[in-house]
Amino acid sequence: MKKNRFVTTLLLVGVLLLSSPLQALGYSGFGSKLSSQKEEIADGVSLIQETYQNGTTQRAIQVLDVAYSKPSVSLELYHPTPLGRLQTTTAQAFANTYDNHYVVGAINGGFVPMNMIVRNNEILHFGVTSKDADGPVFHKAAFGLNRDGQPVVADVNPVISFTHNGATYNVDSVNSTRETDKIVLYTPSENRTTTNTNQWGTEIVVVAESGSDSFKFGSQLTGTVTKVTRLGQAGNSTIPENGFVLSIQGKTLSDQFLSVKEGESISVQASINNEWKDAQFMLATGPTLVRNGAQSISMNLTSSFATTAHPRTAIGVSKDGSRVYLVTLDGRQSGYSNGATLQDFANYLISLGVHNAINLDGGGSTTMVARLPYYQNATLINRPSDGVERGVPTTLQVISTEKPKKLEINDPMLMISSLDRMTGWQATAARAEVSLSESKGTARLGEGALKLTYDYTKGETGTAAAYLKASPAREILGMPQELGLWAFGDGREHWLRGTIMDGSGQRHTINFTQEHAFNWTGWKYVRAKLPSNLPTPIKLEQVYIAQSVASKQGKGQVYFDQIEAIYQQSYQVQRFSDVKASFWGYESILNLNDLNVISGFNDGTFKPNDSITREQTAIMIARALNLSANGQKTALKDVKQDSFYYDAIVAVEKAGIMTGKTSDTFSPQEKLTRAEMAVILQRAYRLTGSTDNPFPDVKPSHWAFKAIDALKSNQLANGLPDGTYGLNKVTTRAEFSAFLDRARQQ
Repeated sequence: MKKNRFVTTLLLVGVLLLSSPLQALGYSGFGSKLSSQKEEIADGVSLIQETYQNGTTQRAIQVLDVAYSKPSVSLELYHPTPLGRLQTTTAQAFANTYDNHYVVGAINGGFVPMNMIVRNNEILHFGVTSKDADGPVFHKAAFGLNRDGQPVVADVNPVISFTHNGATYNVDSVNSTRETDKIVLYTPSENRTTTNTNQWGTEIVVVAESGSDSFKFGSQLTGTVTKVTRLGQAGNSTIPENGFVLSIQGKTLSDQFLSVKEGESISVQASINNEWKDAQFMLATGPTLVRNGAQSISMNLTSSFATTAHPRTAIGVSKDGSRVYLVTLDGRQSGYSNGATLQDFANYLISLGVHNAINLDGGGSTTMVARLPYYQNATLINRPSDGVERGVPTTLQVISTEKPKKLEINDPMLMISSLDRMTGWQATAARAEVSLSESKGTARLGEGALKLTYDYTKGETGTAAAYLKASPAREILGMPQELGLWAFGDGREHWLRGTIMDGSGQRHTINFTQEHAFNWTGWKYVRAKLPSNLPTPIKLEQVYIAQSVASKQGKGQVYFDQIEAIYQQSYQVQRFSDVKASFWGYESILNLNDLNVISGFNDGTFKPNDSITREQTAIMIARALNLSANGQKTALKDVKQDSFYYDAIVAVEKAGIMTGKTSDTFSPQEKLTRAEMAVILQRAYRLTGSTDNPFPDVKPSHWAFKAIDALKSNQLANGLPDGTYGLNKVTTRAEFSAFLDRARQQ
């Protein structure tokens, strides 16, 4: 039976993540609603998660319902530094979280390449639009906060131009990549210090008059030409800190400005429609989806972008502006969520109560993160179609002043996964072939374990690895000190490792063993320490085995069972189901298990009271002393070369520690007597010494007398309750473990 502490986890996760069922929102366009949950993740911010099915078509939707009128809640447009750098939505949320400013939800923003981005009326970027109405950003529209801080979806009508000698010319983009026959204005920004252009254009460098402000809508910058680089000359002009560069591509356009000279005056100016004047921020995107509570899609509805079922992202606003809806719909994942057309997506938004809405970048970029109750940072909520988060240039973030709730975990351990089933797990490989299956017969706990079969001989040269990958990654409550795992080895020298991701999106490799140290056969519990003070939530991505040495890259299978999060270092797992902490030999058995000297049986038992056999003794001694056969053979006829114990028997024989029962037989399965045990330990650890009061049942003429007396002299053997040693009594597995553990510590 699996550990009962998992019940605590299930109950807690049930309270935190499932919350209360949400009543149907009145939308039937996606078919039958299979599930719907709503939970408040901060004051005024709720997370809604719904699934639908219509025949074979499935859809999974996530909604951040924001009561924007709440004073503790705000919206922000965020981008990494420099502008244009791609970063995951999770990482952007983490980067913009600090005291009294907590990102409690976010979605991916505009398209790549970027369109128009404005903050506090300053034009940070003005760029790429679709070439025709088949594209999503042909019609100019945007989402943002207007001058009054109200959320707005509205058309955008920017006019950017420059004036020279009384003539005015349109500017095609700002701080964007220069395209054929286009004019680009480059202003000082964190994104670039030069234009990063080639020789196929003219560039006019202008230093603005003193006291000039940054380039904003409604403003004009006037300056003096300080340099002109003509077509055919090297481009990549330096952008002056107090000025700008006009970059003009192509001969036709360049010829229009042959008269421009150094010392002349040039002005640049920008205007925009009234809705966006002095906007706090604006993100141009598209198409629009909903206008005035009705479907209104500002692109060709017969285009593949509109008619194909894709993952989608959108943001919408209620009629009175008091509520904002950030929405993602997963897609391209058969059996989970197929995606939606733009029309279906727009209709769903209307069912939420959206009055105006606009589409954001979708496909593999569709991402939502949210700070769940008792989590310190926002975590991934949806399932990106790429299988991993894609880096994006911008995100729209919900900010709260509400501190995250603290989670007190009193249990020393909480289960992450029982690993009884393959559901949520898959096998992947590097330079190898792998497969994953469920194992009922070889399980340490519960109903089953996962079997990872690998073949390193089929891959390319280099480090080979076989991965047990969580899909999706398993989130871990709080901040554990370690992760624990039951691992069944095949005797090969693997490196058993894992990968976790912290709340900032940073990955960390953890070690369950040292390199080549996953070398035992059978079950063993292993622990991996986690870096301290990581931002939460922590996610377990994978557990894997690796082998860098070509000569050791064979094939085989390993098993894994029950992964646990350990919160207290004092936590101890019951290594063997039949060896309780109260058992007299408990400590010695654990010590030898830690050293890989013993691993028990496949069913998780140790059978401490069973008699130990000579072959079992050989393997324990070989492991304890790190003895190897080194390719040597034995003449003992009853030791089969394909036996699991063959190398160990050869090793102890060549070391002179154990010999045959006769000149040509070893009797591998014969039970070990206490007399034989004494001789083996005396030889293995070169014990010396004698006593004045040997055991009464051991005569000086007995072949094991010196060895037994040496054990007594070294206080390794105290005898039986009646004062005798028990020469011919068989040795139990627990007794030999205790004697071996004492001897190795001499």
